[in-house]
Amino acid sequence: MKTLAVNGWSRLQAGQVAVLGVLMALELALSFMSVGTSFLKVSFTFITIGLIAKWFGPYWGMLVAFILDFVTNFMHGMPYIFPFALVAVLNALIFGISYYKREQLSVARIAITILIQLMLSNAILNTYLLAVYHYLPVQLTSLSDALSSPVVWARVGKQFIMWPIEVIVSILILNNRQINALYERVTK
Repeated sequence: MKTLAVNGWSRLQAGQVAVLGVLMALELALSFMSVGTSFLKVSFTFITIGLIAKWFGPYWGMLVAFILDFVTNFMHGMPYIFPFALVAVLNALIFGISYYKREQLSVARIAITILIQLMLSNAILNTYLLAVYHYLPVQLTSLSDALSSPVVWARVGKQFIMWPIEVIVSILILNNRQINALYERVTK
């Protein structure tokens, strides 16, 4: 059977490559369905990131995240800013370490993973990068600037609002028997 292999990474069979391609296309489609402004955006791309992490692991997930960051920015007509790609890669690493090769994911594992990702990547790193690249009307030159900024607190508040939503949707999708059975059937 034909496989796609990179030294040290798990081999992908033809069915797995096809599933990965479909998930990448779904990620692009979901990126167009995001709602909000550049600093308070709600998106459901975490669904595909979680599935890729669970089925393909952190290495393939990070590679896909890097590629998708570039393609998504290109398709949206946005400038490509490399540090945002690194945040996307970090997200894939977080999910990949937590979800890879686990048949059923516990509620606690999903909730803690998503909380770490939301706070580290979205609330801290993305907020800082948005401020650095002048997408936010705030200057974050010190910790006291960040703590006194209403924009920063709005973004932190949004993460706490999104946390239970992402946890519930992730539990329903990642532990769905039909989705997992379909993956197993396609990739065998």
